[in-house]
Amino acid sequence: MARPARRQQIEFGGIRAVKHGAPWGPGDIYYELMEMRWRTFVGVVTAAFVALNLLFGAVYALMPGAIDSMPPGSLFYGFFFSVETIATVGYGNMAPRTVAGHAVAVVEILTGLFLTATLTGLIFQRFARPRDGMMFSDKLVVVEIDGRRLAMIRLAGTRARPLADVTARIGLIETVQVSTGREYRRSRDLPLVNSQNAMMLLAWTLVHVIDADSPLAGVIDGNVPLRLTVTVRGLDTLLSNQVFASKIYGRDDIRHGHEFVDIFDYRPDGSVHVDLARLHETRQATDPQAAASPN
Repeated sequence: MARPARRQQIEFGGIRAVKHGAPWGPGDIYYELMEMRWRTFVGVVTAAFVALNLLFGAVYALMPGAIDSMPPGSLFYGFFFSVETIATVGYGNMAPRTVAGHAVAVVEILTGLFLTATLTGLIFQRFARPRDGMMFSDKLVVVEIDGRRLAMIRLAGTRARPLADVTARIGLIETVQVSTGREYRRSRDLPLVNSQNAMMLLAWTLVHVIDADSPLAGVIDGNVPLRLTVTVRGLDTLLSNQVFASKIYGRDDIRHGHEFVDIFDYRPDGSVHVDLARLHETRQATDPQAAASPN
């Protein structure tokens, strides 16, 4: 028997897509709860909690005399007794009286154990999952330095601790048409001058040389749609886990003949101040050597 299909909405780097026909799996509900925004997550958990207690409260209400000190047929009292039972509080003013009442309470307590364990794991994972802690420049600059044409992207860490063993990749997503007339998309890596960074403490500028062998050589100056993907991986030196960050650039994000403004301020006391608010700022390239500096 085929599993029911579902729709998956994807938003990544400005791209919105919808997958149809994806089958549901055992871990999909857990994954969906992990991906939700906190506001949605709290709303879903609250709604499920209320619905579950209303269900058990209705069962208790339909069992006159099963719960001591509970008015017969009262959904109100049945709901609050269910909350006290599933939370294992047990104030003592109401308690199961009959075998049937005890049986339903046992089922609810078992359900509460599974619910508590699942929610504890979800909340822990939502807090503990690694965040990228990186900022990318909004623009990609293209400038000529020492006779070489360079494409540059700037990024910086937003955490107090540096990232270690950082690697970066830039890919060009291009549309290819085969002899049958069909089109498909493929990604081609753009070689970087500096694809690895042993310790990313402040900021980092990724540099690609646009030479005759570069996949960008034939498309950077055209009008065809252009999309570049940037992915960065590193090791969080505080939590010792892998972090991942990405961004997608389109043709409108490219600034020809521009350079990034300096974001470093070297103070007399020997400290270095980095203004991340200016990470995205560019200017017309007037000093080629300044444009080449990795800040």
